[in-house]
Amino acid sequence: MLISGDTAGVVRILDVGCGAGDSMQEESQLRCAQDGTTQIEIVGVDIDEEALAQGRLNYPQFIFVHAKGEKLPFPDGSFDAVISRVAIPYMDIPAALREIRRVLKADGELRIKLHPLSFSLSELAAELRSGSAVNRAKNLAYRSYVVANGAALHFGGFNFRFPLARHRCESFQTQAGIRRALLAAGFGQIDVSCWDTKITWPHAGNCRALARRSNL
Repeated sequence: MLISGDTAGVVRILDVGCGAGDSMQEESQLRCAQDGTTQIEIVGVDIDEEALAQGRLNYPQFIFVHAKGEKLPFPDGSFDAVISRVAIPYMDIPAALREIRRVLKADGELRIKLHPLSFSLSELAAELRSGSAVNRAKNLAYRSYVVANGAALHFGGFNFRFPLARHRCESFQTQAGIRRALLAAGFGQIDVSCWDTKITWPHAGNCRALARRSNL
């Protein structure tokens, strides 16, 4: 998929897992506050068609595309920056990071927000406090998978899909694990110093990773 023709003087930003576009609006406001003279084009991708439809109504100035983070429909080197606000934890992270690197320009910036183990455990605790015994058992099985998948990323550098529903992939992330995953995907200048795992509902902590596309 082509975005637009002339790229001269335009900063292109991709939001992976954009939902209805609120994070795109925040990014636009931030960029305009920093430099109001730069022309910005923001594209969002998500798998939720209803959220995308709402985004097109709320923010007609942005481009909304139905796509998976692991399979982005854009040419190589399409974007100056990629952002993702707590959507990466619901993807096959190594595959998504490889795709993000592919569509970034040389030295392009990546900014993502992630889920620590404390968030996954807090979700498990909440789900086990209510519902039928059957639902609690199902929730326990799924959250156990999420924890195992997070451990797989941390120790082995890979993710795997939920065996009982192959379309689902979710994990928690650690500083060391996401750093290794970013390095393996071809990123450098990695910063994971912002890593606050305290959960204050509805916020999943404040764990962020910054990186740039390596030219190697």
